[in-house]
Amino acid sequence: MRTAQELLENYPGKSLLQDVPLSSKEIANAAEKGDELAIRIFDFTAQILGQSLADAVAITSPSAIVLFGGLSQSGELLMKPLKKYFEENLLSIYRNKVQILSSQLPESDAAVLGAAGLAWN
Repeated sequence: MRTAQELLENYPGKSLLQDVPLSSKEIANAAEKGDELAIRIFDFTAQILGQSLADAVAITSPSAIVLFGGLSQSGELLMKPLKKYFEENLLSIYRNKVQILSSQLPESDAAVLGAAGLAWN
């Protein structure tokens, strides 16, 4: 949302986001309709997230990263550029070896399962 607000303030062109209350759902809807600004928001978010996840892989060496929440449910709008930036920023020994997945859990279950996992350990 912060990225959307910042880019929208200085955006010289027309955008579907200029006439609606900003929400992640509205940004996704606008991107699906081909709105240039909304697509740029997803790309920028994917770039930052891809770099951060690549940094985390260098420290933790996971075989997969599972994303959860509304943003991860945006499908290819996020996942396609995210995987691109992720692979570009990975150390060469990890390239094409770490999966990025979207969680299939219902949103209401994640917090409970996370807390249960901590208690189990």
